[in-house]
Amino acid sequence: MASSTWDEEERQAINKVIESGQYTMGEKVSQFETAFADYIGTRFAVMVNSGSSANLLMTAAYTLKYGKGTVIAPALGWSTSYSPFQQYGWKITFVDIDDSLCISPTNAWRAAIEDLDADVILGINILGNSCDFNAFPRKLHVLEDNCESLGCEYDGRKTGSWGIMGTHSLFFAHHICTMEGGVVTTDDEYLYQMLLCLRSHGWTRHLPEGNLLKAKVDSFEFVLPGYNVRPTEMMGAIGLKQLEKLPEIVEHRRDNAQGFPLRTQREVGKSSWYGFSVYDRDVERVKKSCDTRPVVSGNITLSPMMKYFDYKIHGGLDYTNYVHRRACFIGNHATPIDWSFL
Repeated sequence: MASSTWDEEERQAINKVIESGQYTMGEKVSQFETAFADYIGTRFAVMVNSGSSANLLMTAAYTLKYGKGTVIAPALGWSTSYSPFQQYGWKITFVDIDDSLCISPTNAWRAAIEDLDADVILGINILGNSCDFNAFPRKLHVLEDNCESLGCEYDGRKTGSWGIMGTHSLFFAHHICTMEGGVVTTDDEYLYQMLLCLRSHGWTRHLPEGNLLKAKVDSFEFVLPGYNVRPTEMMGAIGLKQLEKLPEIVEHRRDNAQGFPLRTQREVGKSSWYGFSVYDRDVERVKKSCDTRPVVSGNITLSPMMKYFDYKIHGGLDYTNYVHRRACFIGNHATPIDWSFL
């Protein structure tokens, strides 16, 4: 399913942190955040301990600033793409995907027209592929889950920069790995400062002087109902080394996609090819040759966890159900793959 992208550089980065004695979040994390924001093309980046935590903070910050409401979301995605919305009291309107595996803009438009209470659309970039953001309903704020698609480009911009906020995962098997790890990116300075507070207990310690939250930074003042989802200094140090390798990692993945011999997801934008969906009779064929798993969650509305959600399904979920029942996914690597075994 995956191969390691670490070598001696990452091990040396870890050792330098150990030698420094600075294990908790510090300068290396800050340097990584600056470099990551530059790569994505946003003003700000906030590193956290996982992509799931990034989704949690994104939903928390948006809700605390704008209030809860209704989010239009694809029925194909990871569980923790949706769970924060349930935890913050949102209603979810699920719509179908298309053959890109991302949310169908046509179905999103229909849902937005019929559901006047909808405030937000959740764009989940699936298996390295981008949503068709230019075709999204204009009235909706976009929140972007880019956890599977780091390095993907759409209309000349990196994915993770299209939403009010975007989330990224740095878990093993994703494009770069920092042990665990995640990032929230944004251009909104107020949301950025909220994220800094939410990441660390809801307190003001990491805010700049004269901050937009108008909070004291020289005392133990708690201004938001926060968490502790901070990364470690090792993760920041590893991330800096991994980020240097990311362009080459993505190019290897794209080269592997050029030679992939089976039908797979339709490419939107310039995919970073996290993995490949496989369909119908080819599923049994690849199961004999390599490790497989369901495509993300399959149809998330069929999950037992949905009994805790306030949701509805708009229209049918025909393509999502087709993927759920008749497709699987195999991983891609950052090294060349000879597909002759298929």
